[in-house]
Amino acid sequence: MSPLLLNFYLDQFDNQWAEIGLKNVEGDSVEHLVRFADDFVILSKEWINSDRVEAVLDVVGLEFNKEKTYVGNAVNGFEFGGFYFQEIIDENGLERNIKIIPTEGSIEKVIEIIESIVSAEKSNFDDKNKNRAYNSIIKNISKVLDPWVNYYKHTDYAAGLERIEQSVNKRTKEFT
Repeated sequence: MSPLLLNFYLDQFDNQWAEIGLKNVEGDSVEHLVRFADDFVILSKEWINSDRVEAVLDVVGLEFNKEKTYVGNAVNGFEFGGFYFQEIIDENGLERNIKIIPTEGSIEKVIEIIESIVSAEKSNFDDKNKNRAYNSIIKNISKVLDPWVNYYKHTDYAAGLERIEQSVNKRTKEFT
């Protein structure tokens, strides 16, 4: 199904959720639905029973995927849209912050792509074209890494970027 059609269809889910969502005594919503295509996160300070979510999905003819579903506390962390979110509470329990980093899968995927770029250049590598091969590798790695950095630039991506950098250095060592 195309993303556009999927979003038209899931708009029914959004509307249904807004209609029956968790409300406080004043009638205000105390939860937030964040959806990207057919992946969604419901954030709330109160416990949300997964049966309620399943009921809303059922109304619009969708199925609840228990294997892909996580119901829990943000302190334990969760993944969404290539990001890992975790609520960090100070030792006094007074200050709360959200830690946002790239997922392990995102970091590993970039490292795998870099490995394939270097492997492809190795097949054309000899001492005569060492500089050209190295420049080609750096250019192709930049085509992968620049969008990745841009996507995660508003997060704490330093540790992930360090792992990627170590991988690049290790794999390009013989070209320098």
